[in-house]
Amino acid sequence: MERMRTPRGLLLALIILTFVAFSVRSISMQWSPLPYNIDGLSELRVAQGVLATGHLDFPDDTSISDTYVADLPVLGLFIAFFSSALGVDPLTNSQLVTALLGAVAVSIVFLMFRSHWRTRRGAVASFLVLALAGSFVFSAGCTWKETMGFVLLALALYSFPLRKALPYRLLMVSSLLLIPFTHHLVAVVSFVTLTFAVILEVASRQKGYRITRDDTMDAATVVSAWALVIAYYAYIDLPYLDYLSPSTDLYLFVAVAALILMVGIRMSRRERPLTRLPLGLAVPLVGAALMVVNYVHPIFTGIPGPAAAIAVPLVAYLILVAPGWEGAKLALVPRGGTKNLLLAMFLGPLSLIAFAFVRSNDATSQLIIYRSFDFVLIPFALLVGIGFARLVKRTEPLVGAMAGVSLVIVLSTTLPVAYSSQTLFGVENQTYWYEYDAFEWLSEHGVERYTSDQRLGETGWRLFDLEYGRGLPYDLREGIALNKSSFYVLENSWSTEGAQEFPLGVVVVNDTTIDSILNDSNIVYIGGSSYNLLVCFLTR
Repeated sequence: MERMRTPRGLLLALIILTFVAFSVRSISMQWSPLPYNIDGLSELRVAQGVLATGHLDFPDDTSISDTYVADLPVLGLFIAFFSSALGVDPLTNSQLVTALLGAVAVSIVFLMFRSHWRTRRGAVASFLVLALAGSFVFSAGCTWKETMGFVLLALALYSFPLRKALPYRLLMVSSLLLIPFTHHLVAVVSFVTLTFAVILEVASRQKGYRITRDDTMDAATVVSAWALVIAYYAYIDLPYLDYLSPSTDLYLFVAVAALILMVGIRMSRRERPLTRLPLGLAVPLVGAALMVVNYVHPIFTGIPGPAAAIAVPLVAYLILVAPGWEGAKLALVPRGGTKNLLLAMFLGPLSLIAFAFVRSNDATSQLIIYRSFDFVLIPFALLVGIGFARLVKRTEPLVGAMAGVSLVIVLSTTLPVAYSSQTLFGVENQTYWYEYDAFEWLSEHGVERYTSDQRLGETGWRLFDLEYGRGLPYDLREGIALNKSSFYVLENSWSTEGAQEFPLGVVVVNDTTIDSILNDSNIVYIGGSSYNLLVCFLTR
């Protein structure tokens, strides 16, 4: 296969590809420089607080103290450090920082591919999957903790096969130890994956093999990682993992993970597939079937299904299964450390997804599934790269170039998952300047509480510690009288795109109702455009 012949060529390719991934993750900057994702507003506050005070001890009356953002501060600290080092304002640069972090995560996976297979076309194809796939652009690119988590996970995965060398062992351990202070789900997925990788590494060896010093260190790393995450999350009383407590579904998860691990052990010991049947295709096909069912009849209680337009990125993901399956036939057959690591990378997050389907069909399970999906994309991208290189092997350069262009086009059709979330899922992730200005005005003029929808309510609360109530769209739609002498915030787009009441979907309000309530109230602030006008009003 073709190879990048010199370190200089590899470095140049890495710089160019990183810039591509960074550019894709910076698309939201054309609409607003503010953090893309409402969770990013809290990360922004952490960075601003650290820059202002030099510590993480925030006052009790702030939105940060009401959440666990300050207890998982790695991303906020990094944004603060980056902003301080370059002398820039985190308000307008946090999204650029996380876009860069997402690009770095993709680049590390690129290097990981090169260290195992060393094929240029395959490495670039693998990179493009993670650089352009819409769901991964969002998960590893918007301003939230997962972006930093993916960087640390990528470092741990890259260094795992090289851990016999002390520098890589230290890199792996330090990355893993930072993850619990970055994001809770990333910690669980990472440590399950690490546990699977260590067990598969030992289980796949020939009988009579003696435990080595490295095996002992691996076991100590796994035990220490789990001890750290359990102790720290118990200490801060983190509620987001209550479903994994002994009093809820912990034992169910252990049982599901153990069954999946047994399958992985069986696969790791074989030099040929378990069966001639294409069982590996069952996973994407089942996933596609569930997407269709969820569209026709929502699976998760109280959570609406996606819009019909989700079919376009879904088809694109299914097209990628072809080179991915070709890659699986090459990479998941011969025994060895590479196969074991790939299996762990797949089976770790899949165990959480399977557990979520088994435990319930509530909002928590839905959250586990959709946030775990992109962890599966990392090994899937590696398989796509391997399969792509195999499919274009010994072809004319023009054919290879056309195949690459086709791959880019297919992947580009998934970008609406990242940037058209309002249309596909009823969730607006962008905060606009006029919205920031509106809540800053309310804060400066003594307004302490207002009522709006979920998104606008949380925006003012996260940015300026304003107390809020949600449910205004329901009151307007149902004709419920509003409280007198109270502040409210709405946008005229509620009559077209609907107000956001995540996770319950959108609520469309008749424009006549909006006009009527505004005519009977005192308007105190107007911002935005005629298409998307934000209005703050005081009822009489």
